[in-house]
Amino acid sequence: MDFAAHVKSSVDIVGVVGESVRLRKQGPNRFVGLCPFHTEKTPSFSVHQDHQFFKCFGCGKGGDVFNFLMETQGLTFYEALRSLAESHGIPMPASSGGLRSDTESRLREALDQMHEKAQSWFRQQIHSPAGFDARGYIEGRGLSASVQELFGLGYAPAVGGFLVAGFKREGRSEREMEASGLVAKSSQGPGFYDRFRDRLTFPIHNERGKIIAFAGRALRQDQAPKYLNSPETAIYKKQNVLYNLHRAREAIRRERMAVLVEGYMDVIGAYQSGVEHVIASCGTALTQNHARALRRHADTVIVNFDPDAAGQGAAEKSIDLLIQEGLSARVLQLPDGLDPYDYCRKHGGEAYRGKLDEAPGYHDWLADQARSRFDTRTAEGRSAAIRFVDPKIRLLNEPIQRALVAEQVGHRMGLDRMVLSQFVQSFRGTRNQAKAIVNETRLSEGERILLRLMIRSSEARRDLLGDALDLAAKQELPSCKIFEAIQAAAEQDEAFPYSALQGRLEQQERQLLDLTVLAAEGPEPSIESGRRAVEALRREAHKREHQAILRDIAIADQAGDTEKLFDLLRRKKELNAPVVNQERTVTTPQPGSTRS
Repeated sequence: MDFAAHVKSSVDIVGVVGESVRLRKQGPNRFVGLCPFHTEKTPSFSVHQDHQFFKCFGCGKGGDVFNFLMETQGLTFYEALRSLAESHGIPMPASSGGLRSDTESRLREALDQMHEKAQSWFRQQIHSPAGFDARGYIEGRGLSASVQELFGLGYAPAVGGFLVAGFKREGRSEREMEASGLVAKSSQGPGFYDRFRDRLTFPIHNERGKIIAFAGRALRQDQAPKYLNSPETAIYKKQNVLYNLHRAREAIRRERMAVLVEGYMDVIGAYQSGVEHVIASCGTALTQNHARALRRHADTVIVNFDPDAAGQGAAEKSIDLLIQEGLSARVLQLPDGLDPYDYCRKHGGEAYRGKLDEAPGYHDWLADQARSRFDTRTAEGRSAAIRFVDPKIRLLNEPIQRALVAEQVGHRMGLDRMVLSQFVQSFRGTRNQAKAIVNETRLSEGERILLRLMIRSSEARRDLLGDALDLAAKQELPSCKIFEAIQAAAEQDEAFPYSALQGRLEQQERQLLDLTVLAAEGPEPSIESGRRAVEALRREAHKREHQAILRDIAIADQAGDTEKLFDLLRRKKELNAPVVNQERTVTTPQPGSTRS
């Protein structure tokens, strides 16, 4: 067994997927949840524990545990393998060059190591004499030593080549240094300089807890920008990363809710005050990928952005994305123009939690915004208010939900009965929904029994596969190519894994197989049930052949083709002979018996 197969056999895909997708058990081996790859409100995403694969019949994505990590986290195969091995305490081989022979994997591994080393150096510097101002800023903001340690706050020295010198000592190449985003190539001549200089540093982690980037806050008034973020690199894509999600994930699942704030210090201040389900984007507007990541863990997101115009505009755009992803949204506006950090510091965590509990639903907040912006006592104002809320309500997926929300918003805006009725009616239309790739299986019950049985049982393959394959081929059944793939996989390895079977099938047959396995209910079929299924296929084959001969007899009779007609009648007699013989075997009395 190679190392990848060893890791795969040691890991439960349900546990790995369950870290990113809320799963519920549905059947002995099947777990279901909302697909992390596309927007849906009804689960079409399944994980099979016994066969260790996932499948979404809405968007078509599927595969094994490595595929899942590669798709959800943008990893190479080697990175997915290493991540699983490390998280499950499986030592990587002493020589894994063959596993990571591709250039991309080697570079990404180097960038991981460089970010860990940079974090170690930044942490050392904040405790050194050079970090005096950074320590003063942190202490002035009231951050405890434990929170500083937890969030890994550090200091990037003012000297321009601190990291450059360190990476050179480590033997890093110029290509690796430039690709890291931690240093930049000088435009004044040869060489590199540190991107972060004289700044308080915040490490940014991916959902697995790996440091993949940094943010640096200015410590002097003349420094610009106030916050400097790492550029995008091979391991850091801003549109995919939410600050603190790796740390907040469990609390978000526990609360079934996330608190979305604007800045790094807002996150840290709320977390220090006991609000652990808090996250932020990393110096960029919220994206669909961010919203999708939140939907994997939460049902509701409370958006608590700064109260200024820019903050409110960002809140509206963020909420649009959250609504489109099927999340429930609420909006919190703190009093006195305070941001979350300042509010928590001034009033404490309990007060902040109270404000979160009181935060109105998004559509109530939207109606209040409309009333504050437009004079709904006038026809022009009511018309403008309706135009303002209309596109926001249409983001909802369900027609009934849109109509109910429209009525709620209209009441809150103070629309009179006639206008309210027309307003609500405009949302009662249907909306085209994407159809699932596979809606139902085209396999008979007998085919499904035989497929389930032969995947699991070498005895069933020895006893029944030949007959099942012949009958399926004779009738051109959809299962024929799957039976052929089972036969080929078993010839290569009698105890073949499910993935080996999937790999031999085209997409259509793979869809049928996956659906058959995932939709299976009740106990696993027995050899005897497999024999009955083969007999059912044989009877069906006989029936189809008999019907075909009857059609041909009618055609030959109408055409006056006597020679063909006699040949068909002879074939019909031969076809019926086994049936007659079986009946005689059953009804003829045995010697020594008496008729009743």
